[in-house]
Amino acid sequence: MASSFSKQVIYNKKALLAIVVPQLHKDGMHYEINIQGYPRFYMAWSPLGRYDILDTDLNIPYDLVLSVSDVIEQNIKRKQR
Repeated sequence: MASSFSKQVIYNKKALLAIVVPQLHKDGMHYEINIQGYPRFYMAWSPLGRYDILDTDLNIPYDLVLSVSDVIEQNIKRKQR
């Protein structure tokens, strides 16, 4: 099982701490994302070729979602080395 990690993400020229908690589900790996000031949201690999938010009803800025997607991908690549 993958371990949780935290990383600074840049959104709106501000550095925000994102805590990422991997969770294995029957349909693949999901990532719980916790960022202060935003509701908790979940991301998973999407047909778009990147990690995307699962609950589209949440009001999470898409630029923030893209920044978190980059962080998840960087963490996976770092672990594969």
